[in-house]
Amino acid sequence: MKLVLDVLSGEHRPVAVYNEMLFLFDSGATTPVWCAGLPAFKAKYADAQRMKYKFILSGFGRSEAEIYDFLLNTDSHKAKEFLSEVYSIPQFVLETNGNSIMWENLNVAVTNRVFGGVHMILPYTMFGGMTLSFVQDIYHAKISIKSNKAVKSMFVNLERKYNPKLLKYIYSQDDAIS
Repeated sequence: MKLVLDVLSGEHRPVAVYNEMLFLFDSGATTPVWCAGLPAFKAKYADAQRMKYKFILSGFGRSEAEIYDFLLNTDSHKAKEFLSEVYSIPQFVLETNGNSIMWENLNVAVTNRVFGGVHMILPYTMFGGMTLSFVQDIYHAKISIKSNKAVKSMFVNLERKYNPKLLKYIYSQDDAIS
């Protein structure tokens, strides 16, 4: 199975236009993050359910020391700056040319923190067991996703060391395990 997404014209990073949204494919991210606010998220994914835990937004220009300090003081007044609500999308689908890949119960951190003008960050970890490539052709840059499975399962790992209501990371099921 192979999906090919066109990269937004003029972009020098893997940002694809899909279903009237901009997706950044990010090799440094560990979880999907919606960056366009809760109202826009609910408009696109009305069937998504709010989870009982929150995600720690460790990126977005934060230092390791800032994150560590927050984790030691999760009840501080700065919690809103670091925590994000998590919603589960029952079926998140990417489809091109009749091929599709569906992630079941995709957990997404939903925030208002703007990141590069994209709607959603898709982390490298989402594509476990797949081949993900970014072709930087001058005239037609594209993102290619190859997978031997059409349905992927998502798992969560809660941060038990600091606070069991915080999400440590989300990752995709490895094809070798399934």
